[in-house]
Amino acid sequence: MKNSIYQQKNGGSYSGLTVNDGMLINNRPDGQTGIAHIAQLKKSIHRAEKIATMSAAFTIGEINSDMGEHCM
Repeated sequence: MKNSIYQQKNGGSYSGLTVNDGMLINNRPDGQTGIAHIAQLKKSIHRAEKIATMSAAFTIGEINSDMGEHCM
């Protein structure tokens, strides 16, 4: 167990891994490419816009129903 990854402090290919109370902790970045990250951000923005549109439509519908108007 002399050359175990738990005994090594900064062993080249194990950079980003630390030992905390006997547990190996992965502190490495997630490895996602820039293009994939941008695509994920774009999807989350699109989803947020859809949610905002639906909530605005629901609010307008509630206001109209409170006022006694009916949409056709």
